[in-house]
Amino acid sequence: MSSSITAISPQKKNRGRCNIFIDGEYAFSLSEKIAASLQVGAVLTPEEKQRLLHEDEKQKAFDRCLHYLRYRPRSRAEIIGYLEKKGFSGPAVQNALSRLESYGYIDDKSFARMWIESRCRCRPRGEFALRHELRQKGVDETIIDQMLTDFEETGPAWRAVAPRLAAWAKLDRPALKQKFYQYLNRRGFSWETCQTVWTQALAFLDTQAEKKY
Repeated sequence: MSSSITAISPQKKNRGRCNIFIDGEYAFSLSEKIAASLQVGAVLTPEEKQRLLHEDEKQKAFDRCLHYLRYRPRSRAEIIGYLEKKGFSGPAVQNALSRLESYGYIDDKSFARMWIESRCRCRPRGEFALRHELRQKGVDETIIDQMLTDFEETGPAWRAVAPRLAAWAKLDRPALKQKFYQYLNRRGFSWETCQTVWTQALAFLDTQAEKKY
């Protein structure tokens, strides 16, 4: 049964959305972009109404993604999980993914690269930890392998542990070594890297001790 649109009014508390009234009563809401195609007095069939609601869900899913991406880059799997958790349908999720990819807003290679670079700058982690984190984000193993092919742990390991050395300097060497290795191992650094950086740390501590005399 067809009905007539009797009013289209912007929502006061939700900018960018409009209330649609049919036969004098509130019927549903749409994004302004979709509502712009409607006119008061137009006849709306049940099929047309359903089509509009589907289009609105797609737009709503895309808008949610843009908000979600404001805080940091996301992997494709993170986007899918976020939209599914919000209750969006499969077609709406796929439509949002296609649009995001076309704009270059999601790219798992770029995401993995930025994740590794960010970790190296702010919270250094070893290759084992980085692999685990990227897997948790849903990044494909092939991409992880590619992004970590030339990853060198020594620099990040030193940046992770160097600020702690002054506080640990009073420990005897066996206790210091144990704390040192445990600290780096917990952050995913390999045993070989721990050995290399341990030698570097000893040289640093010896130099600092000599400066005191």
